[in-house]
Amino acid sequence: MRTAMGVERIGSAELKDLVAGGSTLDLVFPVASLARLAALSPSAGHETSLRASLTFQSGSAGHLQVDSQVQPQVQLRVAGAVDLACQRCLQPLVLPVAIEVLLTMVRSEEKAAELVDAFDTVLLEDGELAPAQVVEDEVLAWLPLAPKHSDETSCGRDAGLISGEMHRPLAGLADLLGRGDRQGDG
Repeated sequence: MRTAMGVERIGSAELKDLVAGGSTLDLVFPVASLARLAALSPSAGHETSLRASLTFQSGSAGHLQVDSQVQPQVQLRVAGAVDLACQRCLQPLVLPVAIEVLLTMVRSEEKAAELVDAFDTVLLEDGELAPAQVVEDEVLAWLPLAPKHSDETSCGRDAGLISGEMHRPLAGLADLLGRGDRQGDG
């Protein structure tokens, strides 16, 4: 397994070879190296990483043809974990990641629009593939909108946010409002 630092971009000639050979690249991405994911992490102390497997293949005939050409595909598998903030208690949350998606590689947005399923595409920049960007894009799309601990009763317990007593910060407001009304009556 190679670290992602050695494979920043895959050029068009290498992509053709990878597709022709049905090759697989196994890469490891420290989450800290993926800027948009790292920005979501509430703590820098916990190091998480993502393992990605990219298997290249020729597109199947039929619905993937654009201008009589079969578009190459990449089967992406991502596993690992990301650090996020729980939206219930705002404490750190390590979310396991398990993604598997088949993406069609295209050279332009126009070519993507011609595909039956344009949503599952990777836009090649100048014919090159940026594996880190693909992995980061897919993980960001996969993340829940409001991540939270799965067990509501233990959510935030470590931070002392949940205790036996109930806090009612506005409980005395009715008394204050009642006193204010009586003062104006007299």
